[in-house]
Amino acid sequence: MLDPKTGQEPALSGAVFGVVSSGHEPMLGGERLIRAYREEMMARLERRATTHLRRAAIGRWLDQVGDSRPGVGLAPDNLPDLIWCYVPAGEVLVGDVATPFPVDPLFIAKYPVTWAQYHIFLDAPDGFTDPQWWDGLQQRPEYERSAIPIDNHPAQEVSWCDALAYCRWLSDRMGYIVRLPTEWEWQQAATGGTDRYIYPWGQRWSAISANTRESGLRGATAVGMYPYAESPVGAVDMCGNVLEWCLNEYYRPEKTEIGEETSRVMRGGSWFLTLHYARTTSRVGDNPYYRFNSVGFRLVTDAPSKNQPA
Repeated sequence: MLDPKTGQEPALSGAVFGVVSSGHEPMLGGERLIRAYREEMMARLERRATTHLRRAAIGRWLDQVGDSRPGVGLAPDNLPDLIWCYVPAGEVLVGDVATPFPVDPLFIAKYPVTWAQYHIFLDAPDGFTDPQWWDGLQQRPEYERSAIPIDNHPAQEVSWCDALAYCRWLSDRMGYIVRLPTEWEWQQAATGGTDRYIYPWGQRWSAISANTRESGLRGATAVGMYPYAESPVGAVDMCGNVLEWCLNEYYRPEKTEIGEETSRVMRGGSWFLTLHYARTTSRVGDNPYYRFNSVGFRLVTDAPSKNQPA
């Protein structure tokens, strides 16, 4: 309902939803009311008229009351609740390389890794501080991030080295290999193998479909706040929000070996970059040791044993 004075929708405050705004535990209104509002908020996300600012607020509210969306948090075994999307085989042209890269069938996570899913690595006694995951990688000490780590937001300020160590640790926990995608695998997932897709949803830019600099938010949103802008394989947030690390080198894309301190590829654009960098073929690169507050990562696997494709 629009405010008759301002002509705008009311703010998403604790008073509106019958909950206290601090913490994750609803204090007023009860679970039934929370469920009803959650359903309404999810319906609003599907409406293209919902503003970027409103989407950001919905994401924060979902985090406050407990974001139970599949693929966003943790499973009962306290490991990431991953939703795998099937990516078909194909061939992908990358940058100025004349020969296309072959892509074997694989699965890609529906969302980037969230803070809830990354924090378990930081907190586990055998996680971030265990040297076995860092062989050949530069380990950087942990520190307080510039952006508040909100559970249902993408994990940011994660270096390429951090992401690889996480993949090694999580593979050991999950019982099957999870890893970073190569950029040709990432591009195949963003387009579904359709060359004409300039953006994950098609050929034409849609300002209401992604959190890039044009949104004016100046920060990341919770994952999945633009559900109708998914790629043909069902992956969400492959345009905007945070850049995503890929396995291979930037200047020599064919190189995927670990151990060299050379720039690694990032794909997908971010809240910090303009729409030009959000195209499915756009590529940037930087030092794998660095952490950036607009960069995260997404997982792929060749053969999930516990999860099914979306």
